[in-house]
Amino acid sequence: MEPLIEGVQGILDDLRFLEEKNERHEFKASFWQQNSDFNLGRDVLIAAAGSISNQVTKFSLVMGKHDVPKEALSVCHALYEPCQQLLAALKVAIFAGAGYALTKELSQGAHRILANILELSTRLQQKDLARIPEFTGRIWDACTLLESVSKSNLIATKRIMLQTVSVLNDTVQELDTALMDARAGAADNGGDDSIERNVEDEDDLDFDMDASLSVVEINQLALSVDVLKMAQAISKKGVLALNGSDGDDGFVAWGDAFPAIYARIQTAVVDMGADLCPPFEADVVADHVGVLQTVGAACLRHLQCQPGVTTPAIDLEKGSAAFAAKVAATLAALHEDTD
Repeated sequence: MEPLIEGVQGILDDLRFLEEKNERHEFKASFWQQNSDFNLGRDVLIAAAGSISNQVTKFSLVMGKHDVPKEALSVCHALYEPCQQLLAALKVAIFAGAGYALTKELSQGAHRILANILELSTRLQQKDLARIPEFTGRIWDACTLLESVSKSNLIATKRIMLQTVSVLNDTVQELDTALMDARAGAADNGGDDSIERNVEDEDDLDFDMDASLSVVEINQLALSVDVLKMAQAISKKGVLALNGSDGDDGFVAWGDAFPAIYARIQTAVVDMGADLCPPFEADVVADHVGVLQTVGAACLRHLQCQPGVTTPAIDLEKGSAAFAAKVAATLAALHEDTD
């Protein structure tokens, strides 16, 4: 068992090295839609995952016994071999021209399988058998999930972009509801800000949920949601631009830059959404608005550099100006009660 654990740990170390290189954006996309070398690596990767899925059941049954005969240890080698194949196929796929998004997707799939194999092997070695079925099931699921890995840089890039749009949609919807509730609460109070509020009591009774907002705070919330909606529109604009591409005229390098941009947008939106749920601190939200302005503007600038477009689209220029104006108005409102 020890050689298997050490071997899988070594494979994971090699995989982490690849993941670190990818986070530094050292892998550049060299194809957009189809590539025969990549397809070969992907097919072998999925086949290796299938072998692991088949072997792990036998491995768990044999090694899960309290007394394991020495001849049964061959199941360790039978499981280790496809783990090696998994890493080798991953490298073929990556070096065939996978960009950041596709490499990340491939690496995460392989990492999920190998990490659970390492955990399963360690527990079996220690005869900690209670959770063996759970980890065996996790490996099955991870191997099955790898079958749906993206077939091209285009698909992997679009998945990340659509995930960001989905997060924006959910965040805007949730905050729109909070804004409606806040306005309804203000209407019940007759819009009178003179009514004394005890924030400590609100926190104790409501656990920071559904706390009433002043008219100023409602305006701050509304403007902040508007900024998120503009970021939502910008993100959707990027998806539309990507859909209109064919990979020609330098589009591969341009499209390959989107995942990093959208990852930053998603992080900014998640952080802002979490701190914007009422009651909120205006100065904290202002910091998030500033970050969202930076990443949103970066996305707009990238859209203006689309290959094949000789002059920036008028709607992008108008969008940039409108976004900057909305951010400025929002920041002014958020600083209103802190200046």
